[in-house]
Amino acid sequence: MVAPATKRGQKPVEVKESSEKFCPVTVNPRHTRKAFKVMNELRSENLLCDVTIVAEDVEIAAHKVVLAACSPYFHAMFTGEMSESRAKRVRIKEVDGWTLKLLVDYVYTAEIKVTEENVQVLLPAASLLQLQDVRKTCCEFLESQLHPSNCLGIRAFADMHACTDLLSQANTFAEQHFSDIVTGEEFLNLGIEQVCSLIASDKLTVVSEEKVFEAVIAWVNHDKDVRQEHMAHLMEHVRLPLLSRDYLVQRVEEEALVKNSSACKDYLIEAMKYHLLPGDQRTLIKSARTRQRTPVSLPKLMVVVGGQAPKAIRSVECYDFKEEQWHQVAELPSRRCRSGLATVEAYNVKANEWFHVAPMNTRRSSVGVGVVGGMLYAVGGYDGASRQCLSTVECYNPSTNEWSYISEMGTRRSGAGVGVLNGLLYAVGGHDGPLVRKSVEVFDPSTNMWKQVADMNMCRRNAGVCAVDGMLYVVGGDDGSCNLASVEFYNPTTDKWILLPSCMSTGRSYAGVTVIDKPL
Repeated sequence: MVAPATKRGQKPVEVKESSEKFCPVTVNPRHTRKAFKVMNELRSENLLCDVTIVAEDVEIAAHKVVLAACSPYFHAMFTGEMSESRAKRVRIKEVDGWTLKLLVDYVYTAEIKVTEENVQVLLPAASLLQLQDVRKTCCEFLESQLHPSNCLGIRAFADMHACTDLLSQANTFAEQHFSDIVTGEEFLNLGIEQVCSLIASDKLTVVSEEKVFEAVIAWVNHDKDVRQEHMAHLMEHVRLPLLSRDYLVQRVEEEALVKNSSACKDYLIEAMKYHLLPGDQRTLIKSARTRQRTPVSLPKLMVVVGGQAPKAIRSVECYDFKEEQWHQVAELPSRRCRSGLATVEAYNVKANEWFHVAPMNTRRSSVGVGVVGGMLYAVGGYDGASRQCLSTVECYNPSTNEWSYISEMGTRRSGAGVGVLNGLLYAVGGHDGPLVRKSVEVFDPSTNMWKQVADMNMCRRNAGVCAVDGMLYVVGGDDGSCNLASVEFYNPTTDKWILLPSCMSTGRSYAGVTVIDKPL
């Protein structure tokens, strides 16, 4: 291949054809940004503008080619046979002037700020102009704002504007937070079909069907004269057979709204008959009201707060069970580790005050504490008077304000991790003098007996403990020589401990551990 000469009389430069094939294309990522920056400057100075967009009393000078390139709405307007294609002034009636200015600014700058104040006008306007990226940004903003107090309103808004992903997210959020939303105004102001659709869902997250029944009664009583005629329709979706017999007799049967409806009484009779059947025969009854709900559990995060490494630390780490990864989050304002009990105090949430309750029978430091069935258990610990680690366990009954001894553990444990799983109390690791344990015991309150289960993979004392999705997690601690960054969990079905594949960034003991729902 021969390139043409650039000057008269100059010999052409020979270029190999093979090299041309592999000549790279140069792409300047800043070119488009620079071009739009200049076009926006021209617009602000009203140079080369060929159209004025008008909404209310706001006039916006612009370039048809820029609007048409970024918005299918304007593309159709300016390239078709519509009269606007030749007009110098175009009025947009469906959008307010302030919102239109925001969107035209976005066309030129690719920048927009979505807020609580503007999202409800911005999204429909972006939909009209077919600015899909802005519409998506609005939906993502609303999704990030989902809360029990507003999720039903956001769901209705998403439905109105055909935002299918947001609608699905808001609906799922409402199902997962049903117990919280039923106390709010949005729920009480729902229409009958919306309430029925919600309570009919198999995905509803409720501790007990009692919550569904009480929500129905609250909704009807909110406008009783108008809504009581819907009781039968509503009760069709309440799974009365899943309620306890005592609750059916003492609460449902005595409810006036149920008494006044023959259909509701039929549903109650159906539930009572269900309870009269032997357990193995109940599964033979196939109906929507006997089917257990199957909620989708919220994604969880395990939060590990502070601790000792080897001094008190401010570090906070989060473990994402889905990603199987640890993340550093904001540190504590001050260093924290070790919280122990000498005498016992209780906190009254409503009064916002602490008060003394009965002291334990034995002085304990490094004691493990857990709650099962409304009773508070103090497990093991160290008695400074006798200078001994303890195997004794005490139980506090808040109704009588009394501590009583229960069965002792099989071994003495100070600094044991204590957790509750499936109504059982676990005592994990700990130490007896210099001996750090990997053994684990479990207490069944129904039998007042401790039994040994599988040992952990590592010796641990002063570890954090929490239960997640049927597993018991033990976090960090120390083995007598150093603080541990590892985490392992116990599966009660297989009676085995498994180490997590990743460790915390900081080995720590005496850390506080809890589980929270993962923020959207």
